[in-house]
Amino acid sequence: MVNVSILYEDLPVKVTDEDIESFLALNLSHEIKGDSNTKIRAFLDTVHKHVYYFLIYNTGDPEIKNAIITKYVNRLQKPLKIALLTQAQYLLSNGNIELFNGAVKSVNGVDFKETAEVISKIIAPSIINILIATKPNILYAGE
Repeated sequence: MVNVSILYEDLPVKVTDEDIESFLALNLSHEIKGDSNTKIRAFLDTVHKHVYYFLIYNTGDPEIKNAIITKYVNRLQKPLKIALLTQAQYLLSNGNIELFNGAVKSVNGVDFKETAEVISKIIAPSIINILIATKPNILYAGE
């Protein structure tokens, strides 16, 4: 089983390569060029970074968000896993599995200067609705 790196191990809800295989029927060792645990871990890190740091933590204090998620983990675990799995599938389906470090020069062949524009191209649009529908609403809680 491949999990996220130590950079993301403290996130309250995570998915692994086995979750992706179980729920999406996608084997990351076949989907990602290089077939190495390091590349799979980097992909999982990217998925978690997109959902947590570009969406959840971007709209409020991360400590408050983590406290809310921890307190309501029974309610939030399923939708958060669905959001993470949706992002993984979106990245694999759109062929953009490169790591985003804020310096991406092009997405789908188009140059971007604004991070917001890049985010709109690399985040699965349905994740916003998944996060807004959570009770409590994890996207805007803790603002």
